[in-house]
Amino acid sequence: MKPKRNINVERAVELALKRIDYFLAGGEVELPTPGSRHACDRLLEGQSASTITACLFFTFYRLVEPTYDFTRQPVGSRGKFGDKWFCEELSKRNLTLHNNIKAYFENIGSKGGVQNFNPAQDPRYRGYLTTIANLSPEELKRVADYLSAKFAESQRLIQPLPPVGADILTFARAKLLFHHLITLPTEGFVPQFLITALLSEFRQKEGIEVTTHHPHASDTFDSTAGDIEEWLHGKLFRAYEVTVRDDWKNRVSGFKAKMDKFGLRKYTIIASGVRGDAKWYSPANLVLALEEYGRDIAVLDIEEVLNFMAAELTPKELRDAVNQVYKYLSNPHLCGRHDLMGKYRAAVSKWLDDVDSI
Repeated sequence: MKPKRNINVERAVELALKRIDYFLAGGEVELPTPGSRHACDRLLEGQSASTITACLFFTFYRLVEPTYDFTRQPVGSRGKFGDKWFCEELSKRNLTLHNNIKAYFENIGSKGGVQNFNPAQDPRYRGYLTTIANLSPEELKRVADYLSAKFAESQRLIQPLPPVGADILTFARAKLLFHHLITLPTEGFVPQFLITALLSEFRQKEGIEVTTHHPHASDTFDSTAGDIEEWLHGKLFRAYEVTVRDDWKNRVSGFKAKMDKFGLRKYTIIASGVRGDAKWYSPANLVLALEEYGRDIAVLDIEEVLNFMAAELTPKELRDAVNQVYKYLSNPHLCGRHDLMGKYRAAVSKWLDDVDSI
């Protein structure tokens, strides 16, 4: 007999993964009320990985199916479209909170007699589910996000750059690493993620949130203003295009349109080869090239941006940025390609070997 499909189970899992990926990419959480938060903390501190992961699922299932009352296990929540799929995706993200389990509903003893299993009366779930059963939709979303953020925090990756000191991460050596990284054949992933990570370190002193999206996803599809966006107090105020190709020169009118659509006063294009193009590098020529658009558009050479960041950031900030790029590459929502992760690790390792030989 084929397993029964329940589209709301799949929607719940997809939504949970989307929120976890949001926090893996550096998103900020809006805290639930103290009572809800304490219920989450008790769950996280006192229950098994299977119970915690099942409760994460129950929370998101309630979000997509508001009539769900926790008194039964949703049909279709076990198997390749439910708990096994969810666990597989969590494992891909290297999250330790779910302890690499394969199927939480099997682990908690609901494999047989599923319809007789009442989570709301099970002592492992009762305290948490009782707390969230009567929450408003808005508060339930905050609870779901809080748990998702905790799962994201549990990610364990072997970082490509160990905690080296200031004698290693000097301006000159960091510059050498950055310039090499952007030449890797990564289809634009590493340049975009490297600029994002460095900007995040640079802007954090100002309380500015820096976000990015999948390099192959169109801005229109993702409803974003650019490859990278900067947010202040929840409001978008700047966007960036990051590219190692020349086609941006034919899309300046499109950047102007984005400025108008999103109400942006400045748009920044960070591209390779700008210094070698007199039209876009010479100040006088740049004024003429941009005059017809009537907007404040900045055009910067990517190597010069990297040089500035290498000079401005502390060794710890530089290291955090290098490792953040690897986290972006490992995030299935942003990339998740093991071939690119391997290239990146190898490049950083070779740089360490070269530094050691100097």
